[in-house]
Amino acid sequence: MKKLIKLGDYAGIAASALCLVHCVAGPLLVLAFPVLGLGSQHHAFHDLLLAAVTVPVLLALLPGYLAHRDPFVLPVGLAGLACFLAAVFFVGPRYGQGAETALAIISSVLLVSAHLRNHRGCKRCVAAGADGKAAH
Repeated sequence: MKKLIKLGDYAGIAASALCLVHCVAGPLLVLAFPVLGLGSQHHAFHDLLLAAVTVPVLLALLPGYLAHRDPFVLPVGLAGLACFLAAVFFVGPRYGQGAETALAIISSVLLVSAHLRNHRGCKRCVAAGADGKAAH
């Protein structure tokens, strides 16, 4: 379970960082899509990002929180996930790309923060286990 949580944290950090890069650089790349012939792949990329951001929350943050009970990890991670889902499914279609991008950037920062804190909490659990205390 420890390896799954660690892998989930790394995947979550990578996916959230990729989302952040996509949100910042995306508007510039979208302008190049017609020239590059990539018009229809943008929605497929968003679907992939949705899965890449959501699955690590379930595989890493929830079990990590249950193991080390850091009160920051789960609320911040769930807030980040909620912001991301709201950005893609509600804010973007209703208020436009700029509002979606702003909320997605906020969600990325929240998710990376939660995954980093979770990773540190899990490392402390492992270190405590090495000292003879209970570990997850």
